[in-house]
Amino acid sequence: MSSRTFLRTSLFGPLVGLALPLAVCFTACSDDGSLSVDAKRTAATSPTGNPPSSGAAAPKALEVLKGDIKTAMNLTAAKEYLLQGLVVVKTGTTLTIEKGTTLKGDARSKAILLVEAGAKLIAEGTEDEPIVFTSQAAPQDRRAGDWGGLVLLGNAPVNMPGGKGNVEGILTTVQGTQFGGTDPDDSSGVLRYVRVEYAGVVLAQDNEVNGVTFAGVGRGTRVDHVQVRQALDDCFEFFGGTVDAKYLACQGNEDDGFDWDNGYSGRLQFLVLQQSPGHVGEDNGIEGDNDAQGSANLPLSSPTIFNASLFGKNADVDNAQYGLLLRRNTRATLRNVLVSGFEASLDVRDVSTHAGVTEGALTLTNSLFWNARNTAVLDNIAYPEKGATPPNKDNDGALSEVDWVKATAHKNLFSVDPKTDRAFDLEKPVFGPASPLVETAATPPKDGFFDPSAAYVGAFKDQSDDWATRGRWAVWSSR
Repeated sequence: MSSRTFLRTSLFGPLVGLALPLAVCFTACSDDGSLSVDAKRTAATSPTGNPPSSGAAAPKALEVLKGDIKTAMNLTAAKEYLLQGLVVVKTGTTLTIEKGTTLKGDARSKAILLVEAGAKLIAEGTEDEPIVFTSQAAPQDRRAGDWGGLVLLGNAPVNMPGGKGNVEGILTTVQGTQFGGTDPDDSSGVLRYVRVEYAGVVLAQDNEVNGVTFAGVGRGTRVDHVQVRQALDDCFEFFGGTVDAKYLACQGNEDDGFDWDNGYSGRLQFLVLQQSPGHVGEDNGIEGDNDAQGSANLPLSSPTIFNASLFGKNADVDNAQYGLLLRRNTRATLRNVLVSGFEASLDVRDVSTHAGVTEGALTLTNSLFWNARNTAVLDNIAYPEKGATPPNKDNDGALSEVDWVKATAHKNLFSVDPKTDRAFDLEKPVFGPASPLVETAATPPKDGFFDPSAAYVGAFKDQSDDWATRGRWAVWSSR
């Protein structure tokens, strides 16, 4: 995450000036607290209140969700839902969302859906009937940052003091919410075949919401086939926790694609990122920190990642933009990663992270680096640091990323064209290489999570491997 940060030592900046009731309401609440539906938003009326024209499909009823969800709730595909302000699924409560359901975020109230630690979100779509979180604006008017995003909190370990992180009031009048604990197997529910669009509303200057945030979320949570697109901040960010995830897709983000902090130690497989050349900024593919201060707080961030395809802007539009930015004392295991189209493929940012390389706790092997856009970059990998000046040189204790990556034992490639030019097509991408990149690939472990058959570099075996473009769950578009 760049200086435009949403979640750091405090999880949220204030949402100033919002006044929300403490119980979930639909468009109107009766005096006795029961729920009612706006009569102008029934299935028999159009969004303008007029009967639908002959032959036209009747519009779905629109219901407004705001405030706290304190009892089990089911949302159905027969309706559409408008999130207003901060919508909180309270501890001990389950929110279930049916496949094919659409939820729209309100821009004026800076809508956010937050699932507290101890609560559950069951959002299980299908390949052709995904659950979609999108903007309330008309399709042609939707933009990154139209609404907030999706935030899941859990009780898995984090490296913050006392083992807890605080959500310091999104609302200045509402008590904050904690995340983090001692249960690595904690469950925050299910997130499958879900798309999150146009998130990242600005809460304050340099303070936007991520598309999907996992904070202290445990590996009992099931996460796969989730796309974040056109987000004003990171697509996915992991603040501590142990949650595992597969088949994550990111398009058109205006900060990092995949970001971790605060002791995250989960497993990730099959990640794809496609950036937009229309946004200028330090939008990294992967950005990894132990925490914002680069401390030695335990547990150290140490995710394990297999099979990622990171496609940058494919244009020389930034001064310092990396496929992989590893810094602030992070550790990680990275295997079968394809990095293409960034200014530079890699930067290890500081001395404490260099120490992870030396001790063997930060490893990057069996990967391919190609098509670096800045001509000063050596071998498609990194800027030359010997005798260089910032941003080409940093305080990493004279680590040469080029020498590290090119070490024979690491089995990395830097002069092999993967033939993935079509991966940069914003409308109809083909992400796989012309033929499987198997000669230096690692075999993922057979541990019950990783797919050991993916013994190839990148998230796609070849051009026929279409998990990210098949069906309706993911959308690829320039806007």
